Formats: sequence, structure tokens, C-alpha cells
Amino acid sequence: MVAQIVPFIRRSSVFAPDVTLAMGEAYDRALCTIHPDVESRFVVRELIAKRIILMAQKGIVDRDQLCASAAQTTILFGVTALDCA
Repeated sequence: MVAQIVPFIRRSSVFAPDVTLAMGEAYDRALCTIHPDVESRFVVRELIAKRIILMAQKGIVDRDQLCASAAQTTILFGVTALDCA
């Protein structure tokens, strides 16, 4: 659901449709890697979204790389991770 990441993208940032799709898919996959009790917290969803947006702004558009980067960021902040493909 690409629309879930859209509220976190600043109006000044413009991404091509295929990049936005990749970001949305990576966002959904990254949410899958964290414990469900934590997933509902807005701050965690925002952390994941901001990391994906930052990486996309740097030119990384590979879904796997975006997801892995976001998942690693949440672990650094002490968010419980799950094994999820």
C-alpha cells in the first residue's frame, strides 16, 4: 500500500511513480519486520518512512535495500524485530 508512506513525504520532495512504488513496497515490508505491538506506534512508522525517503533521495531505489536499511534503523532505536521475509 504505497499510500501509507505518502503522508511522510514532504511536498518539496518529488519522486517518479516507480520510485514511489518501490518506497511504498519497502515501507510495507519494513513494517512486517517489527513486532506487531510496536508497529502501531506512529513514531516507529515515521522512523521507517523517513529512512526510506532519505535513502531514495540519495538515489537508492532497490526495494530490498530500502527495506533492509529501514529495518536496521529501527533495530538501532531498540525496536523489537521479527524474522519476516
